[in-house]
Amino acid sequence: MKTLAIRLLSFGIPLGLALLAFVMFTSSREPPQQAALAETARTVRIQTVEPRSFVPMVTGYGNVEPVRTWNAVAQVPGRIEFVHPNLRVGAVFPAGAEIIRVAKEDYELAVGEAEANRDAATAELKELEIRAANTARSLEIERRSLEIKQEDLTRQEDLLRRGVASQSTLDTVQRDFLQQQVKVQELENSMNLYPAEIETQKTQIAVAEARLATAKLDLDRTNITMPFRGRIASKEVEATQFVSAGTTLASAGDIGAAEIVAQVPQDQFASFVGLAVPPDFQMPVQRDRPASARLANLGWQAKVKIHSSQFDAEWPAQIQHTSDTIDATSRSVGVIVRVDDPYGNILPGVRPPLVKGMFVRVILQAKQLEDQRIVPRSAVRDGRVFLANADNRLESRAVQVRAFQGSEALISEGLDFGDRVVVSDISPAIEGMLLAPMGEAPLTDQAAAAVSGE
Repeated sequence: MKTLAIRLLSFGIPLGLALLAFVMFTSSREPPQQAALAETARTVRIQTVEPRSFVPMVTGYGNVEPVRTWNAVAQVPGRIEFVHPNLRVGAVFPAGAEIIRVAKEDYELAVGEAEANRDAATAELKELEIRAANTARSLEIERRSLEIKQEDLTRQEDLLRRGVASQSTLDTVQRDFLQQQVKVQELENSMNLYPAEIETQKTQIAVAEARLATAKLDLDRTNITMPFRGRIASKEVEATQFVSAGTTLASAGDIGAAEIVAQVPQDQFASFVGLAVPPDFQMPVQRDRPASARLANLGWQAKVKIHSSQFDAEWPAQIQHTSDTIDATSRSVGVIVRVDDPYGNILPGVRPPLVKGMFVRVILQAKQLEDQRIVPRSAVRDGRVFLANADNRLESRAVQVRAFQGSEALISEGLDFGDRVVVSDISPAIEGMLLAPMGEAPLTDQAAAAVSGE
C-alpha cells in the first residue's frame, strides 16, 4: 500500500503543476484580432471588340477529274494496221495525233467504186440532156415541116374547089399532113418525158454522191486521232488485231482543264451563302449566261490546295455550279470548280500536276465584309458571352451569332465595338465577380486566316 501511494504522488504532483501553469498562461494572454475579409480579383484574358474585316469562307474536299473524257471506239470494222509506239497508259498526246489506224484497203476500194458509180450517173445525165436538146431541135424542124404541109393541104383544097386538082392528089397531101402531125406529136411526147428522166437521173447522182461521201467517211474513220490534248487512261488493242464496229480501243482524259466536285457540309454551305449573297440580291434569269459569271460578279472565288510533307501547292479555280442533289450519306453539297491548265508550271517535288483521282481541298471565299464584330468561338457559350464591364466585373450577355467560321464567331447582335470579351475559361463563373484583365488576347491562326482571306 505504501508503495502504491508513493507512485500516485510521484505522478499527480507534476500533472497538477502543469495544469496550474497552463491556467496562469491562458488567463494572462490577450485574444487575437480578426482581419476584415478582402475580395480577390480573378485574372482573365480579354479581347476588345473592334471593327474587323471578315472573308466568308468554306472548305470542301473532292477528287480531281478531267473536264472531258474520250473513248476511242472503232466506227468501222477491220484489221488494226497501226498502233502508235508510245500509246500506253499515262502517255500524253497533242490534239490531232494519230494513235490507231484500221487497214484502209477495203475502204479505198469502196471509195473508188462509189466514185465510178457517181461518174456513170453523171455521164448518163449528160447523155439525157444531149438527147433532149437534139429532140428539141428535131421537134422544131418537124413543126416547120408541118406548117408547110398545112399550107400545101390548104392550097390543094382550094384547087379542088375550083376543079383544077383531083381528089386523089388532095388525099395524098392530106395523108402526108397527118403523118407529119404524128411525127410532131411523138417528138412532143418525148420532150415531155425528158424533164422527169433528167430529175430521176439527178436523184441517182445524189444517191451516188451520198454513197461516195459515206465511203469517204468510213475511210476517214480508219484513222483514230486525239480530239484534244490528253493523257491516255487505257489501251485495249494491239496491231494486227481485228476489231468490229463499237469496240473500245483506248480512252483518254483532257489535260487542258480539270474539274473537282468538292463536297461541302450542307449547314456550312448554307451559312456561307447567307454571308456571301447580299440580302437584296435577285438571281437574274439569263439562261445564256453561265452561273460562273454571275458568281464572279458577287465576288465569289475558289482555289484548290494540296498539302503534304513534300509540297504545298495551290491553283486558282472557277466556281461552275452546284450538284443537282444533296449527298444522302454525308449530307453535303457538291460544288463543281474548274482549274485551267492543271499540268502547267510543274516543279518536281514542289508543284505537282493535278492528276486524275488526286484528293484535294477546295476553298470557297466570298467578298470581304467590313466592320464586323468577331470573337473567338470558344468565348460563345450557349448563345452568351462573358464581358468585363467598366468596373471590371463579370457580366453575361446574350448574343446572336451570324456564323461560325473556324475558331471564330461572327456576331450580328448583342455586342458593341469597345466591349471587352472574356476569352479565358472561367469556372465557376459568377455574375458580378471581380476581374483582373490581362490585356488583349491574340488572334488565333484561323482568325488571322479568316481576316486575310487565306
